Amino acid sequence: MDGNGVLYATLQGNNKEILQRMSVQLPKKHGRGGQSAMRFARIREEKRHNYVRKVAELASQHFLSDDKPNVKGLVIAGSASLKMDLQNSELFDKRLSNVVLASLDVAYGMDNGLNSAITLS
Repeated sequence: MDGNGVLYATLQGNNKEILQRMSVQLPKKHGRGGQSAMRFARIREEKRHNYVRKVAELASQHFLSDDKPNVKGLVIAGSASLKMDLQNSELFDKRLSNVVLASLDVAYGMDNGLNSAITLS
């Protein structure tokens, strides 16, 4: 999970299966000041919150079945701020947070980030 998108995958032995990819374009911080600075900051935070909510909903769809986790463990990898926002959010299902094995900082997103997370864990 990073500011460009999210990738859901399962790993079983040496087999990895990509479940879903989703790209997103989140606004970056910028130096524009003046009267609009607060509005830009509010819009940025709102879009980040909506993205975290969507990521949490999709995680529940992919990794919960019959009201219990369908995986032995979860590894959450990505940029530090978004990853922590997801884990600390009340939107992230508590049943999934109970099976989180690791939270990893990776420099890349999507497939390269998945390979980095597999190597690190």
